[in-house]
Amino acid sequence: MTPTYLVADIGGTNARFAIASGTRDVGFSLENVRKLKTADFESLRDASHAYLESCAPMKIDGGCFAVAGPIGDGETRLTNAHWSLEPDVLAEEQGLEFLLAVNDFAAQARGALLAQASEIRVLSAGVPDTEAPCIVAGPGTGLGLGIVSYRAGEFAVTPAEGGHAGFAPRDVIEQEIARFLEAELGFVSWERILSGRGIVNLHRAMCAIEGIKWPGQSPQDVTAEALSQPTSLARRVIDRFWLILASFTGDAALMAGARGGVYLSGGIPPILEPILNRDAFVDRFAAHPPLSEYVSAIPVHLVLSGRPALLGAAALADVRRDEIR
Repeated sequence: MTPTYLVADIGGTNARFAIASGTRDVGFSLENVRKLKTADFESLRDASHAYLESCAPMKIDGGCFAVAGPIGDGETRLTNAHWSLEPDVLAEEQGLEFLLAVNDFAAQARGALLAQASEIRVLSAGVPDTEAPCIVAGPGTGLGLGIVSYRAGEFAVTPAEGGHAGFAPRDVIEQEIARFLEAELGFVSWERILSGRGIVNLHRAMCAIEGIKWPGQSPQDVTAEALSQPTSLARRVIDRFWLILASFTGDAALMAGARGGVYLSGGIPPILEPILNRDAFVDRFAAHPPLSEYVSAIPVHLVLSGRPALLGAAALADVRRDEIR
């Protein structure tokens, strides 16, 4: 019988649940995909129970929850939300053989390799090395990073916290952005810019640089204005956001030796994709002298779908099921 898994992608703002059927050898189908707002539920337990109540009764073999935060033994707390998770306790309550907790970008990293061609925009074809690692990076509520490599006939996933490394300005404007944010925040990580809150930080900084009073806009306000008004400050903010994301992913690819490819994921890039200057992004990504030629050979893909995190969670659940049998 084909195994069935309860899978979830738990972010700081939204939690997406699905029932996945299949194996990592033949692929997975996702059914009953639903998105719940974290603010609407007191706990992850409550959200998970509510989701299962909305599904037809069925046998579920196990589960995997991809969580936005570092994973430890016992209780796991989300970095950007008030929820926590105790996998063994929740598995027992929901009658699951097991429930695996993984870092959300570990699931994104594994699932990116399962995405269909229609779910991906190729920014740079490069020259992929199929034996080298890949990385997946993506801004959303926070900034995630995951590394995936192929070892002993299986994809191995390593979650990372590269979003909390220090921001490295590349030009005069970015130096001014860094000074503005340093005066307020002290240490400026990449996540302070490449996230939902980061868009607000970047917008405030660029208002100050251009001598404009900050109008108090939310990330959604800045994004909407950028998409609809090509000559606006908001558009310049988002153009800068893409350039800084290119710098981050280029740096991360170098540090991970990710000649297998880079996948841009997360909640924000698909929304901003219509105004992405592809050439400017690829140029900034590759600009790493004296290793620019090395970096320019790395393929870069933009994941347009939210499915990969759920597919990755299913694949990791499938690995765990084999391990315990």
